[in-house]
Amino acid sequence: MDRNPIGPGSPVKFDSEAGPQHGTVAEIMTDIGNGAKVAVVRVTGTLDGAPWRVPVNELQHAEAA
Repeated sequence: MDRNPIGPGSPVKFDSEAGPQHGTVAEIMTDIGNGAKVAVVRVTGTLDGAPWRVPVNELQHAEAA
């Protein structure tokens, strides 16, 4: 069951040290250190609205709210 790739505007979920998180991908970037794809994820109500940088391979599709 392949889904559309995760990209800007995708609702996603991921695990963090603070527990499970849900958010929306703002953009996808390439890490200049190791070349991995990293998503900038907006998570409402966490870290004073600061975006999270999460490796794309750690994200899962989430149902849109």
